[in-house]
Amino acid sequence: MEIPPVKLSVFDIGKADAGLLQSKQLYQYILETNVYPNEAEVLKELREITASQPLCLMLSAAVEGPIMSLLLKLVNAKKTIEIGVYTGYSLLVTALALPKDGKVIAIDPDRSMFEIGLPFFKKAGVEHKVEFIESIALPVLDKLLEDLSYIRQLFCKADAFKCHLVFEEQYLHNADRCLKS
Repeated sequence: MEIPPVKLSVFDIGKADAGLLQSKQLYQYILETNVYPNEAEVLKELREITASQPLCLMLSAAVEGPIMSLLLKLVNAKKTIEIGVYTGYSLLVTALALPKDGKVIAIDPDRSMFEIGLPFFKKAGVEHKVEFIESIALPVLDKLLEDLSYIRQLFCKADAFKCHLVFEEQYLHNADRCLKS
């Protein structure tokens, strides 16, 4: 039985040289046989919409989703923080991986791009898990650190690529605060 061709994301293929896999052919094979066939339809739709947006380089590669989802499930995460949201692809991955009573605090200084992704959260039925806070991260993290009960079982994701491109110093402080928790 022949597997039908999968529409590869130029964005994902373009990232092949940035990771451990130095072969675009191997990366393409992984995407075609493991990542894309197992990616939830709602994630695929959001990834495709996001790839057409300005600054689409802030989109997490599709290959990162299954790994992040696995990590969240392995540590039995129930409360997470996502610093830097853009359209929310990795945020949606997180919300889908969390249990029904899970919660994600999403922090970004600009809500406009998240609004593009919001219909996909509603479609997936996980919008109730997401609390979007329009702010730079440091004041929010400081406030969260005051409530130590919230910090227990916390999974923090700060996108290092976004950090470097956009707010390098700000994100280094964010990562430091996440590690202190």
